[in-house]
Amino acid sequence: MKFLLRFRRALKQSGRNLGFSLLEQIIILVMIGILATIAAPGWNGFVQNRELNVAQEQVQMGIKQAQHLAKMQRIPYNFVIHDNTGRVEWGISPENRSPIEWKSAGTLIRLDDKQTTFRKNTKLNQWFLVLDDDGALSGQLGRVTMCIKSSQNPSDCTRLQKCVIMSTLLGTTRRGEWHNQQRDDRFNCY
Repeated sequence: MKFLLRFRRALKQSGRNLGFSLLEQIIILVMIGILATIAAPGWNGFVQNRELNVAQEQVQMGIKQAQHLAKMQRIPYNFVIHDNTGRVEWGISPENRSPIEWKSAGTLIRLDDKQTTFRKNTKLNQWFLVLDDDGALSGQLGRVTMCIKSSQNPSDCTRLQKCVIMSTLLGTTRRGEWHNQQRDDRFNCY
């Protein structure tokens, strides 16, 4: 019986000491807030870089898909990309037709007009490539440069840029990224 009374008394005393005080909880919340403040810019940069990488890969795969369709169907194909009210979209179509389906390159992405050198249809504000029936480039070499929208001015690009470059007339594509040094006195993305 004495054992049972001692056990109950011990349970009551230990029950009072369970948990954290209000001061301890506030200190933990402040520490979590400080860590989140330190980590947020790095995480934001990671998300932006990832979205830009995905857009770059999608555009390159779109060009390759247009090349494949041109070879299979033995007719010229267009790869078209444009900035549709703040949203970059791309599509492929047989030559001299509009794309049936537009695919989005992402919500944070925009085209850099100064660094993009594909042929431009000024009436429709679209850049395009024409691929002949062998999937080779018909016309000039070029690049499409995408960037992250600037938070201060959405029409400006940040220094985070990626590009897809048509390197040869045979239709070889490659990916490039932002460099501080300009190449050919004009391009930062190579």
